[in-house]
Amino acid sequence: MFCRADSKGVKLSEFVPSPGSKVRVPASSSTPAGYLDGIEQRLLDALQGATDRSVGSLELAGHVTDWPTLYHLTPYRSTLFDCLGFHGAETASVLELGAGCGAITRWLGEHFGSVSAIEGSVERASVAAARCDDLDNVSVFAANYSLLAEREAFDAVTLIGVLEYGHLYHPSTSDPHAAAADNLRVAYESLRDDSVLVLAIENRLGLKYLNGAFEDHSARPYDSVQGYPSTGGGVTFNRRELERLVREAGFDHVDTLLPFPDYKLASTIVDAAAAGDDPDLANWLIGTAPDRGGDLRAPSFSETLAQREVVRAGLTADLSNSLLLIAYRGDVQRTAQRLGIERGWRARHYSLNRRPSFRKRVTLTGDGTIVKEPALGARRTAESVEVGLFEHHLGAEERAHGELAIFDVLSTIAREGIGSGLVELVRRYAHWLQSAFGTDQQDAAGVPLLRGDALDAVWSNIVVDRASGAWRAIDREWRFRGSLPLDFVVWRNVAMLAWSFREELPVEWRALDEDEIALRILVTAGIVTEADRFALAKELERAFQDAVSPGPTPVPSELVQSYAAGAEARFCVLAHAEELIASPDLLRAYATTFDAAEPATLLLFADRAPADVVPKLRGAIAAADLDEDTMPDTVFVEAGGPAFGEAVLTGGVWGPEDLPRFAVGEMAALRALAERTWATHAHAA
Repeated sequence: MFCRADSKGVKLSEFVPSPGSKVRVPASSSTPAGYLDGIEQRLLDALQGATDRSVGSLELAGHVTDWPTLYHLTPYRSTLFDCLGFHGAETASVLELGAGCGAITRWLGEHFGSVSAIEGSVERASVAAARCDDLDNVSVFAANYSLLAEREAFDAVTLIGVLEYGHLYHPSTSDPHAAAADNLRVAYESLRDDSVLVLAIENRLGLKYLNGAFEDHSARPYDSVQGYPSTGGGVTFNRRELERLVREAGFDHVDTLLPFPDYKLASTIVDAAAAGDDPDLANWLIGTAPDRGGDLRAPSFSETLAQREVVRAGLTADLSNSLLLIAYRGDVQRTAQRLGIERGWRARHYSLNRRPSFRKRVTLTGDGTIVKEPALGARRTAESVEVGLFEHHLGAEERAHGELAIFDVLSTIAREGIGSGLVELVRRYAHWLQSAFGTDQQDAAGVPLLRGDALDAVWSNIVVDRASGAWRAIDREWRFRGSLPLDFVVWRNVAMLAWSFREELPVEWRALDEDEIALRILVTAGIVTEADRFALAKELERAFQDAVSPGPTPVPSELVQSYAAGAEARFCVLAHAEELIASPDLLRAYATTFDAAEPATLLLFADRAPADVVPKLRGAIAAADLDEDTMPDTVFVEAGGPAFGEAVLTGGVWGPEDLPRFAVGEMAALRALAERTWATHAHAA
């Protein structure tokens, strides 16, 4: 093993404030580790102008325009730690080696008692400090962490996306293995007994690299699987190499978890040891991993089908695209209990690119049951939450055993392309929908109508029973508050095949957009023959995405509204956006009169585009000491906008000019009027 020539090193207690900055630097000069990716100033500008810098900040998410901003601002950076719990870390100390621009630092600051984050470049350390500016328990240091000489000072240490660069900045060696070994020793020596290292890195033998994805650091295909002919950039390790390096650094036990599609934006994390020989594990690992090295590849095979074979062969850990190691110094059980580390679950899946109240985590537990719960601080007052014409449900769900139907679909495509076999599967799917969700009614065009809970019953949410071959819908979290036309749900299923599995389609189909793919398949299957039905399908889908996505919810079109006939009555309160922004007390009164669990919608007329008004409204919500997650639904209608606005809001009872108005102290009267005046749409202002 390589040993550090500098036996003295530098201690964090010897750092001093950098002039004009909240970053601390060594009192004496040290070897820099000045990695930059060119995004630092953009991030700093965004953070300095932000009022919400939290992990789940919608404000920061609004600054995502490309891969660099996504990487630094997405909430998916937090899943590596959320999956571990750390429920006992409120009084614990953590050392972050290689803080970057502070995405992980922020999560640590929100969950640990104290955070010491060290980053090689002052520029990036300044961004990390800005990300945590409102957290008094976070200290950011700028120095080369290879020179750190802390001894038994921390309860946890992190190395997230850092170890592979160690040889580029190590003061004494340029050998990747020697530098990694030495840096792991830095981490080990920094920990006190019964503490833990959390390490994430790409796997040089990841399945996506075998399938032609460019290596993340060199941007060359097959670079890592050929052993890095050139070591001028980052160098990763295979699973066995990495586990050996960690053990040789002194750690007593290592748990290897597997982040998918990779550690950078992990939506699913698997505990390979806990999962064991679970035959359905491949259901959690569908889709083609993104190409972080350039997004230029044309995959040679279906990664979804290949991943199934990898699981069957027991090679999931060896061929995972990334590795997440939890290394213990001391006793595993004592450490886990002291820091609140959750162990023993098989897999965890996250859905975070949503309205905050809809963010979720689904866990496959050690005993094989399914647990669904809010994620990223989302607060729910009930299992079901409504937004507009849609409802989101998080509740207990019995596990269905078997493969997902999407495997049969992709196998058919791999065997014969997009032809008669796939068309027959589409027809079978349409027949199954009518059998499982049919209402025995039709819309005005004579198309069969389905129950609203058919919305998300797509091939990737259908399990095929191994014994009988019967289909069963799973993960039924979404419901349309009305009836859905059969051709829309079939269109949505085929469109999602094109959205989610484009790289697994025949090469000649990958260049087509989703509309063209859906048109060709559904027309051939005889599901859709009229062009206006495609327009309807896209309109329904747009209404759903508007309801799910963060931001203001536009008023659905009259056509979409027509399919919600018979939906539960709602209280609709009309207000002018600028009036509420100017009066946080009025906003607070409204929010305490109608809570988020009720069928109530605040309809805001705005003289300007919602994008110009939303930041001000968020400021008013904060000023009123309210939480966006617990606010009732809020929908914007631009002045002079859809005719639906005035027609439905007034309901033919009053004209817009003489709608009754209520002050802060008159909320009881507002509620009474709303409850007694309308049967289907209740309106007051």
